[in-house]
Amino acid sequence: MKKTVMALAAATMMSMSASADDAKLKDTIEAKMKKVLGPRADVTEVVSLGEGQIYEVMMIDGSLMHMTPDLNYLIYQNTLYKFGKDGLDNVSDLRKVTRREAEMAAIPDSDTVLFPAKGDEKAVINVFTDIDCGYCQKLHREMEAINEKGITVRYLAYPRAGIFDQTGGYTESYRKINYVWCQAEDERASAMTDVKSLQSELSGAYSRVRNASAGSRESAMEAFDEKRSEMQELVGVSLCDSPVAAQFNVGRAIGVSGTPAIVTSDGELIPGYMEADKLAEKLGI
Repeated sequence: MKKTVMALAAATMMSMSASADDAKLKDTIEAKMKKVLGPRADVTEVVSLGEGQIYEVMMIDGSLMHMTPDLNYLIYQNTLYKFGKDGLDNVSDLRKVTRREAEMAAIPDSDTVLFPAKGDEKAVINVFTDIDCGYCQKLHREMEAINEKGITVRYLAYPRAGIFDQTGGYTESYRKINYVWCQAEDERASAMTDVKSLQSELSGAYSRVRNASAGSRESAMEAFDEKRSEMQELVGVSLCDSPVAAQFNVGRAIGVSGTPAIVTSDGELIPGYMEADKLAEKLGI
């Protein structure tokens, strides 16, 4: 009987010690999370998985993260982060930076649509673009200002709808951008401007159809059909052997998921539209 009581007491003490250790671990992890994510980063539960090889951390909003036992690394949404002095360092992206830099260096100017800097060249950016994309059109309208700041722009193709449609034919997105690359190298820049301008007009015409009153819908539809026919006539003439599909696949491989996507010559990815002044500031010009 005495041995049984002692065994129960020992088990109770071990359980209390384990609970105290778990609570201490949770508090330690929560403190680290709040330091980098802010005071609302409450941790609700920490579970040891894989025989102590990794911790599963549940946050107050239900999201799950995983941490290494030394509490120096965090995995969230398939991305590895390291706890640094100033916050979380994206380890996964640092590896991608090296790859992006190499991929950009491997694409010759002759495979791009080039808008060279005016005067002394201070920076080179690679811009994955799409013809249908409204913010791509907006960025293109800033091209002169961008070039005047000493920035050379190398356009790369990223048809957002992909290369092939469900029937196996080429998507409209591909046909439009492929038209640009089918032009002679010294004519691609003007072709890019022309087709982006026409797409902007086409999008505007479609918007007017959607917003037209019953009395003006017919004339708005006629204007839209006219612009659509103009686009089809421009880009539907011919297809050629171009690097569009290859550049689209490169973009996907290095983390491009939308357009415009700017990749600097040293591999940094800047997603989305940025006006000329802010772009120059971002590039340190």
